[in-house]
Amino acid sequence: MTDLLLQLAASAALGIVIGAAALHIWTRRRRPNGLSAQPQLEFRFENRELVGACARARRALSLEDLDEDVYHQLTDRLSQIFPDLQKRLSDTLNHSDSFTLSEATQNGPAMLEATYEGAVLHLRLAGIDAPLSKKVLLDSDQVSAAAAELAVMRATVEAAPYLSWRETADGTVDWANKAYLAALSKADIAQNASTWPPARLFHGGPVSTSGDAARSKRSVLAMKSGGQTTYEVTRFGSGSGTLNFALDVGATVAAEESLRSFMQTLTQTFASLPIGLAIFDRSRALVMFNPALMELTNLPPEWLSARPTLYDFINQMRENRMLPERRDFADWRKKITALEKSAADGTYCETWNLPTGQIYRVTGRPHPEGAVAFLLEDITAEITLTRKFRRELSMNQTLMDHLPEALAVFGDDGVITMTNAAYDELWGTDPEDPISHLTITDATRLWQSQSSPSPIWGDARDFVIQRGDRSEWSDTATLSNGRVLTCRFQPLGGGATLVGFTASHPNAAPPPQPALLTAVSS
Repeated sequence: MTDLLLQLAASAALGIVIGAAALHIWTRRRRPNGLSAQPQLEFRFENRELVGACARARRALSLEDLDEDVYHQLTDRLSQIFPDLQKRLSDTLNHSDSFTLSEATQNGPAMLEATYEGAVLHLRLAGIDAPLSKKVLLDSDQVSAAAAELAVMRATVEAAPYLSWRETADGTVDWANKAYLAALSKADIAQNASTWPPARLFHGGPVSTSGDAARSKRSVLAMKSGGQTTYEVTRFGSGSGTLNFALDVGATVAAEESLRSFMQTLTQTFASLPIGLAIFDRSRALVMFNPALMELTNLPPEWLSARPTLYDFINQMRENRMLPERRDFADWRKKITALEKSAADGTYCETWNLPTGQIYRVTGRPHPEGAVAFLLEDITAEITLTRKFRRELSMNQTLMDHLPEALAVFGDDGVITMTNAAYDELWGTDPEDPISHLTITDATRLWQSQSSPSPIWGDARDFVIQRGDRSEWSDTATLSNGRVLTCRFQPLGGGATLVGFTASHPNAAPPPQPALLTAVSS
């Protein structure tokens, strides 16, 4: 009996071994070689309803997904890995068939085996570790996006052209970007014996907390090359330490020094100018003036330093009687508005006759960014001299007009500068016509056209344009009406020439030369 039981047990054990071997062979025959060697997820659907899943497959789905359309959710998710899945499922629908798909992913090869047995679909997956549920998949995508963003931020900080580093509470540098390490290698400071942590380049400075306005401090760093580099350091509190940023502002410092030097030179230049200068900014506040402005306007320097507006500046000048009088206040306000607008356009230029008897030339010029500049120049002496010169010219012209001899004065360039009434009457010229463009050539043509042919006119032309020493000479010519014309040519100072004509009847003795004319000519 005992032997019989032993034989039956041995037979059962042998059957189990044979069955397991057969099952293993069947499995190896139905699955791809790579599928059986990887952790698998197995699903079973009947009429697209989940009717079974292995333990690993259930863990890949969240509990709320079990009551949803798991089939479409799973196939949509898998279609992102296996693009041909939907087409292959449609081609094998309601057919007893099977297919295998494989794709290469970031985590290695992924494989899918689908088998139809009537209305039952078996899905076996291998090489897919990502969660398959909708909720967990969303979380996984967020993690992937965060990881990608982190990689971009790390690359950005490393490539930043400014220094970035983090310090602990005791001042130890526990992180630094590439720019910081590059500056550290060039800086002339004591280096640590070990490569990490790196040495501290900057010490102290204000710490700005989150939400506060950044407060920067400039620090000068000595370099091994012997020079210095200026950095603008900004520090932010971060947990128990600080986040620090440093920007090379060497070019800015050089520009500031250049601007400061230029402003000093400009100020010294303006200080020595006799012309008053007043510059108003965009808001029409006085931002710059020179000492000449105080002298010309009689405005105190402390009042000008208080940055008065353009309107206050003009109004104060009016009270000091340094402006032309206006008929009424409304007209005065219009004048200020026109003055400001014209100066901004660069077209304002006016002469002010002050009640004090002084005469100012005021010019407005536009400046960058909406500013305007006014130049005040005292031209009293210039205007007085011009008026005096004009009076003298008028007196000389009156004197020449009362002389009986016809006179014409030519400049050193041969152009007529002055004639008298007797000349206009003799030659028929209009005293109102401008003579500034008439030359000796034009004059001799006129004289020759109203007289008999004579070589005197060519000699006169040569004498007027002659350079060097010249002597006075005279000759006669006959006019077309038969009258004898006595012509004299007298050199004047500066290369000018005086030409005089005295007409007489035929056979008459030439008239004497007027003594007064000789005195004026000399």
